[in-house]
Amino acid sequence: MSRLRRLLGLEIVAETILVHGKDQPIGDAFIQAGFFHALRCLYPNARITFAVSLGGSAYADSLKSVMAPYLDEVLTHQGLSLDRRALHPLSPRPLAGRRFDLVIDLEKVWWQTLILRRVRHKCFVSASKHFLFSHCWPRDWRKPVHLSAQYLMLLDALGGSPTADLPPPDFRCPDRMAQAAALLPHGPKYVGLVPGAGDRGKCWPLERYFAVARALSAGGLTPVFLLGPAEADLVPVVQEAFETPLLPAWIQHADRPAEFHPAFSSPLMTVALGRQLCAAVTNDCGMAHMLAAANTPLLTLFGYTNPKKYRPLSGISEVLSARQYGTINPEAIPVGDVLPRIERLVAHYS
Repeated sequence: MSRLRRLLGLEIVAETILVHGKDQPIGDAFIQAGFFHALRCLYPNARITFAVSLGGSAYADSLKSVMAPYLDEVLTHQGLSLDRRALHPLSPRPLAGRRFDLVIDLEKVWWQTLILRRVRHKCFVSASKHFLFSHCWPRDWRKPVHLSAQYLMLLDALGGSPTADLPPPDFRCPDRMAQAAALLPHGPKYVGLVPGAGDRGKCWPLERYFAVARALSAGGLTPVFLLGPAEADLVPVVQEAFETPLLPAWIQHADRPAEFHPAFSSPLMTVALGRQLCAAVTNDCGMAHMLAAANTPLLTLFGYTNPKKYRPLSGISEVLSARQYGTINPEAIPVGDVLPRIERLVAHYS
């Protein structure tokens, strides 16, 4: 019936909706925000549930206040699509047999999609195997390049038009912005440096970031090192390389190791700090997408990952990819190509 409605150009009616993702790294949480906004505009009165199979979701804690208008329920650590044995027709139904009018699969691994398809539903949408398992299809079969557009393609398959005009998610928090202004007071031109990543294989060499920091200082700009708790090992290295480094996410002490600033346990704090920067240089990582949410002018450095798919959605953005130098090793990107791009971003900001 769902496929027939779509073929007739009719919208899919749904009062209960399940969206499933295998996991949700913090960068994905920011990329997916536009999808959930668009979904809510399509179905303003539906009960929308987001389920994550592996791990937690920022939508359930640190970003809950931002995403609350677009989601009614967030389920974490569900383990829905992690075991092929769940494909067996006699195995228990996922989510204890709960039923939804519409189920949307954000993943593309075919057997995981088939497990999710066992959730009781009226309509199922998935891009897996070119929409082979989906009840309805997009109007344009050409796969978009950027990940955010691939998510929106799932909604295109549903047909219909938005019935509500809702504001998009706003990651700016006044209290956090006041804290950020205290950490980076007005006056200097700050340039953020993000030398870390969840996957260290994505990282441009730390020594290159140091070279950029020294060049920025010589040019009258103020480098700011943005390091999260996973980069605690890099903090003393930065402190040794620079006499008084700016590390706003860390409380520095003269007689003992630095401590992670509790305010930065929320990604909204990093977004707020991004509003204080006139530019930033970052690896392909979650923090890049936080800074993009702040509309910080960004230069993102890519190694083996695809910049066309994962480029941060900042209003002012540049990319340098190792592929431009015939490799997937980010070490191939020279400092000499990074510095003029920072200058352009700063000039644009000014």
